[in-house]
Amino acid sequence: MNLIVIDLEWNTATRSQKADSWPAAGMMFEIIEIGAVQMKDGFQTGGHFHRYVKPVVYKRIQYHIAAVTKRTQQSLKNGVLFPQAADELIRFTGENPVLVSWGTADPEVLISNFQFHEKCGEFRFLALNAQAFFSGFAEGVSAGEQRSVEYALDYLNLPKDLPFHEALSDAVYAARILGRTLEQELAKQPDATVETLIRPYVYDPFLTRQREDRIELEKGGDLLTALKNRAFVCPACQKELRLLPASGGCGWQNVKPDKIWFSAAVCEEHGQIEIWVRKMRRTKARSYTIKTRIPEGPLKNFF
Repeated sequence: MNLIVIDLEWNTATRSQKADSWPAAGMMFEIIEIGAVQMKDGFQTGGHFHRYVKPVVYKRIQYHIAAVTKRTQQSLKNGVLFPQAADELIRFTGENPVLVSWGTADPEVLISNFQFHEKCGEFRFLALNAQAFFSGFAEGVSAGEQRSVEYALDYLNLPKDLPFHEALSDAVYAARILGRTLEQELAKQPDATVETLIRPYVYDPFLTRQREDRIELEKGGDLLTALKNRAFVCPACQKELRLLPASGGCGWQNVKPDKIWFSAAVCEEHGQIEIWVRKMRRTKARSYTIKTRIPEGPLKNFF
């Protein structure tokens, strides 16, 4: 499996530069730095890739991004244009890459930048959420708090000897976390392989992975009754889902009393699906948001 750990830094619109005033309205975040690391046998880091990218849309550094990344306005003049960086990244990743990132934002931003520069047809990849992989194996959970890279490094007793919020450094950190998590899990499961452990967490980032709906209950209406009578569809293919019984026996778990409910379902084509229902605040009506989502790993908490 061709694992490439990637990290991106990006810029966005400032208060004086509204995104909807640009042809790039669909590209809300513009990449300004790319870092990537090859993985050998799932454990060791191999070749490194690093490029600064000159923005062409959001040319003024957004102040929150400047504060986190320590980037200056002057620094945005350094680097290459995105089409060149993209070509070099494609050559670095090689054939059939699985891009590993901390969370799911980086693959989404990468795809949007490729689409804006009309290069998306040149680069197809699968993705792996290292954060979900760490939580699933090191912590034994599949949902809950979103852990930071620094938390995972401390949890696994890994060194913090590089600066944070720099693309290559953060890619190296994510690679170390992935490698140590794999190493520990293989020690527990002698019959497992890197691929058998990783495969359930690999997903297609080009799919529409989430759908959001809203329901309102009439006076005296019961939420669970409304949910049981509702048909849910896969966000990727729109086919009707088959709900699975959760541990409570009724198909829904009240994860946070009277505020958040969870259920799991199956799509014949895209596998397990998460369904989250959250009570909306500051509304006169009894309103709830429903998020139907393809997860980045198996739902260990509920099965």
